[in-house]
Amino acid sequence: DGEIVISNLRLDLRRLLFGGIPLVKDLTSGGALILDPFTCTVQASFTQRDIMDSTLLDDGLRRLVARALRRRVRSFRDVADGAVFYGRTWNMNSPKAPKVEVPKLDNIEFDSQDRAIISGRARIRASPDAPVIENAFKLRTRIGTNEKGRTIGLVDPEIAVLLECPKSWERK
Repeated sequence: DGEIVISNLRLDLRRLLFGGIPLVKDLTSGGALILDPFTCTVQASFTQRDIMDSTLLDDGLRRLVARALRRRVRSFRDVADGAVFYGRTWNMNSPKAPKVEVPKLDNIEFDSQDRAIISGRARIRASPDAPVIENAFKLRTRIGTNEKGRTIGLVDPEIAVLLECPKSWERK
């Protein structure tokens, strides 16, 4: 269930009706189709299956989770490199930056406070010469926008990295 409300939308109907006809388009005066900026408000509710089955929502969540994990890895690497005293020798776009990839989300749940609990696996490489570590995580967060609603992000993310026993130890 949900609704989409568009307010203050002003269209040039001449452009809407005759915009696709080549000769008529030149004869009618007018500018752009949308005359003024408008507001669009979307209210919707999603279930676990809706999110897991949608490639768009799944890809967006994986990118947001990878960004949150990258921030945590970045702060850990700053401490390990001594960046507090000497300054950081890399930026997030350089090849020396930590790489975080979330290939798949395993589960999405919602708690009593309507926060999403996202669990999955992440591949993390703290630096180019470090090994790739694959580990499970759980992230509890709300999904929101900034003040003007232009970007979507995670609000107050709480990350838990799960310790796993190596497969060779499990078999013994």
